Amino acid sequence: MRGLVLWFALGLALAARFAAFSVEPFGPERLDLETGITTLPQGGVLTDNENGLRLKGSYIEYKEGSFVRARKVELLSQKETFLAESLEHDIPKQEAHFAGLTFSNPDFQNLRAERALALFAEDVVILKGSVRAESPRLQAETLVADLKAREALVLGSFLYQEGKATLRGQGASARLYLRFVGGKVQASTKLPPQAGRLEAYAKRLP
Repeated sequence: MRGLVLWFALGLALAARFAAFSVEPFGPERLDLETGITTLPQGGVLTDNENGLRLKGSYIEYKEGSFVRARKVELLSQKETFLAESLEHDIPKQEAHFAGLTFSNPDFQNLRAERALALFAEDVVILKGSVRAESPRLQAETLVADLKAREALVLGSFLYQEGKATLRGQGASARLYLRFVGGKVQASTKLPPQAGRLEAYAKRLP
């Protein structure tokens, strides 16, 4: 294991910053001196003990200050779990694209989507394509979650179930607002003023 300086962090605040990582390759570790790209073809683990972060992938490549790419990803922080088929983290933009994401935190359990975008600086995650969650019980086309504010907006057709109650929305104009308070979910089709801010984020992921 050896140290390196790498732009990557994903904690509750989802803030990108410099962090000292250790690298544990599962096989060879290759550095291209011309491009500055390090590749772990058999995967490995990146660990940031200071911030309690751990990234495990079956294949990893990164360039200091530029990007991290990984396949078959398991990304863990103290309160969040990101499992994905692939991850591409753009360090200067403080953004990460996921394919085949499953996300869990104290508010969402097994929230799945075909693709997702994490905006680290804004503490926002955008999910699109066959969005499903075990808790709260939800099916949707698009979901935007503000992890810091603990609120989310569902856009497009949706099915939401809580106990015996069911809320449905049909068509592109359907909306559902979710707020997480004290371990409970408050769901409403009547949107608060801040819903407009959440809706604007959906355009960031085509």
